[in-house]
Formats: sequence, C-alpha cells, structure tokens
Amino acid sequence: MSTFSVTSSILSEKELCNFIKEKYTLSGVYHCRLFRTGVNHTYLISGEKEKFAFRVYCHNWRTKIEIEEELKLLNLLKDNSLSISYPIPDQEGNLIQEINAPEGIRYSVLFSFAQGHKMRFMSNQTCQSIGSLMAKIHNITERKKIDRVNNSIKTIRKHVDKA
Repeated sequence: MSTFSVTSSILSEKELCNFIKEKYTLSGVYHCRLFRTGVNHTYLISGEKEKFAFRVYCHNWRTKIEIEEELKLLNLLKDNSLSISYPIPDQEGNLIQEINAPEGIRYSVLFSFAQGHKMRFMSNQTCQSIGSLMAKIHNITERKKIDRVNNSIKTIRKHVDKA
C-alpha cells in the first residue's frame, strides 16, 4: 500500500485548543471548533467570557514576512481606532506561531473575535456605514506599502500548480 503526501491537513481541534491555551496562557475552559476551511483554515476558540478566531495559513501560501506585513496593517488600523479583528500576541509577545503539520510548517495567528452576523439585505444606513469605514481604511493605508504579493489569477494558478 502506498503512502500519499499531504497538501492540506485538518488539524485536531482538541490538540489545537491545548496548544493555544498553553501559548496564550488562557485559563478556564475553552473549546475549539473548525469554523471554515479554504485557502486558510479558521477555528473558533470559545471560552465562558471571550471568543477568538485562530487562523491556520495553508502551507507555502504566505511567507512569514507577508503575514507579518498583514498583521502590521491590521495593527495600524486598530491603532487608528477602527473596529477590526486584530492579532493577539502570545505570552512571549509573538504574533505568529509555527505548527509542524503533515504537509510541513503552517503559520498561525490568534485574532480578536469580531462580533456580528450575516446580513442578507442591507439598509441604506448600513451601506453608508460600510462606505464610511472603507473610506477611513483607504485614508489610513493610502500611502502604506506592504511587502506582500497581490493575488491575481496568475499567482493563484502558480500556487495550485506547486501543490
């Protein structure tokens, strides 16, 4: 029987929860469940009083530098008082964790939880609020350069062909 290599694995919710509790010194009872898979996998971390989102980046999708740039940008928006989900440092001040998954190293980040719900139809007021927030993001980031690949069909195909 042949053994196949892995291009994308689903991490154990139980082991991931223990990993997060240890790295971030979360006390009390927390539960971890896979929330969404895609290019990255998102896990919902729930405690009695707080929730977090834990993103596990796909192997070789983003470099550590590209993720650091993303996190710098999110922290810039947070520092400018925008209501966004932002990265949470671990007990040593690190924002990015490395997980040794079957396919290789996968980077991961714990984020604050953005409370909300799906909206099928939006009012004019909601659309105006979204537009106002987008304008604020634009004004804050207008001259900001980040060291990261801009995705296009070409870059996505290149990644898929590598896998």
